[in-house]
Amino acid sequence: MTCSIHSLAAAHLDAVLGIAKASPEAPIWRRTDYALFLADAPRANPNLLRAGFVAQISPAAVPILAFACATLLRDGQENRAELATLAVLPAARRQGIGATLLSAVVAWAAENYARHLSLEVRESNAAAVALYWRLGFLPEGRRRSYYADPVEDGLILGRPITHGSPP
Repeated sequence: MTCSIHSLAAAHLDAVLGIAKASPEAPIWRRTDYALFLADAPRANPNLLRAGFVAQISPAAVPILAFACATLLRDGQENRAELATLAVLPAARRQGIGATLLSAVVAWAAENYARHLSLEVRESNAAAVALYWRLGFLPEGRRRSYYADPVEDGLILGRPITHGSPP
């Protein structure tokens, strides 16, 4: 499925909250939590970057089908990025939307000179784990009993990010 990726805007927040509510594997965040990832959100720390993305079927006039939020701490050494959340509307899954969205996060991390991107995923979320492995994420650790309802381990996956030299 062809979809277009856009920066998260305030007008998208209701749709993002709806997708998160329909996705039990997504973290339970409030509107104010997602607002930190808006393209025009103020930054208290210039070295802590946040970005939010939404996916829509082209043309962009249709409803939002998925979203992702990521952070990047630019410390001049590790410059580690983290995928904070990614969710696809259940009816739109297994159509390549998650892969397209994650590729946009990887591109954003590279553009901002991240050296590494990590994420956490529920161990039983086989579809997500398979997607992450296809896109080059490898196991880096485990958080025992990290998730509740049901209690389950969180897998930590990561991959290096390649990019040009910073200016």
